[in-house]
Amino acid sequence: MLKRLVLVASFALCFMLISAQIIGFAEVRDLKDSAVAAWSFEGNFKDMTDNGNDGKKLGETTFVAGKFGKAISLSGKGDGVITPKLAPMNEVTVAHWSKCTGRIGAWRVWINVDGWQKGAVHHQLYPGNQIGWSIHTNTPTDVQAKLLIDDKQKGKWNHIAVVYSAGQKNVKFYINGELNSEGKYTSVGPAILGPARIGSWDGGGRDYEGEIDEFVIFNTALSATQIKSIATKSLATVLSGDTSVDAIGKATAVWAKIRAVY
Repeated sequence: MLKRLVLVASFALCFMLISAQIIGFAEVRDLKDSAVAAWSFEGNFKDMTDNGNDGKKLGETTFVAGKFGKAISLSGKGDGVITPKLAPMNEVTVAHWSKCTGRIGAWRVWINVDGWQKGAVHHQLYPGNQIGWSIHTNTPTDVQAKLLIDDKQKGKWNHIAVVYSAGQKNVKFYINGELNSEGKYTSVGPAILGPARIGSWDGGGRDYEGEIDEFVIFNTALSATQIKSIATKSLATVLSGDTSVDAIGKATAVWAKIRAVY
């Protein structure tokens, strides 16, 4: 009887390990397949996806040690990254690491579409230091997170993710992998995220001062679990399409030992 119980419990453990691996694999594949553009800023502005959405240097943008590898450093005086045209998206997730070092209490852009027309996205900090997400012609146009990037946050790295869904008529803000706030819309449309600028706006006067790293755009509304993943791992890891074989390996090893004993 004891032998049977041990075998049943061991089989259940192996099953859970393998199931966890399968779920993890599916989530990784979803991230890889839905990434529209990703810039890790490892000494260049190349798109990490296969879509070829490479950025171009704007101003005197430099590279410094970042959250993962290198990051871009912006002076707040016309620096940034020019990004190409992207197709309109009914669902979109924008995520990045950010360390603001100056221009507190001023407009500061993370990514703003050139101009300001129907569907254009402006993801920026307001003069009141609120984290904003604006889509032209949506109602309301502007939605804000609870966290303020003010003097208390100056010089600190924060992972910021914004998840927009026209179908659900909502937008969610995640800070360091945790849900911070959610906004609702009464009128929605597709989001347009390019051509655009990271750290600047072609309208002028909203330059970002600080460092930005691991900037990524997905064409889906990522889940809380997926947001946690990109907030704790490098883009190189989450977009690789690979998963660790540890769970399957452990399950195989456990089962082999049990078979040898019983």
